[in-house]
Amino acid sequence: MTPETPHPEREPSYSNGNAPFGPESAASVERSLSVLRDPDDELRILQGVKENGAAFAAFLLLADTNLADPEIIDRFHESYADAWEYFAQFRHDVLEGLGWLQALEKVMSEQGIPDDHLTWNHAAIDKQILDTYDVVHLDGWWHVFNK
Repeated sequence: MTPETPHPEREPSYSNGNAPFGPESAASVERSLSVLRDPDDELRILQGVKENGAAFAAFLLLADTNLADPEIIDRFHESYADAWEYFAQFRHDVLEGLGWLQALEKVMSEQGIPDDHLTWNHAAIDKQILDTYDVVHLDGWWHVFNK
């Protein structure tokens, strides 16, 4: 997986529940329904999709998701963080949440370090992110789940 870098003229965005439900989402739901034999399990899957759309379809693709779990919708809500159109925006939000962006900006300002003298090691940061979160790329959006 190679996380995307946003196009410079387009502002990256996160979904706040609005990631598109496209053909990959539909295929995820169809695959999940095809392995279930209990109509109650199938109804729970359909209810999860109705309430949560593409995010729930992404959750169905996680290796540890038990499709027959009677509490599958609750498990989804416990683990879902959000979706981002660009992985780079999610990375930025993680770094901002950790306070790293502000800390680096302060050091650079105090030490007079020009902006172009330091770069982030995105490969190392992305590895750490993927060790911390489950990430599903679906219909062009990055759905993020707490492990």
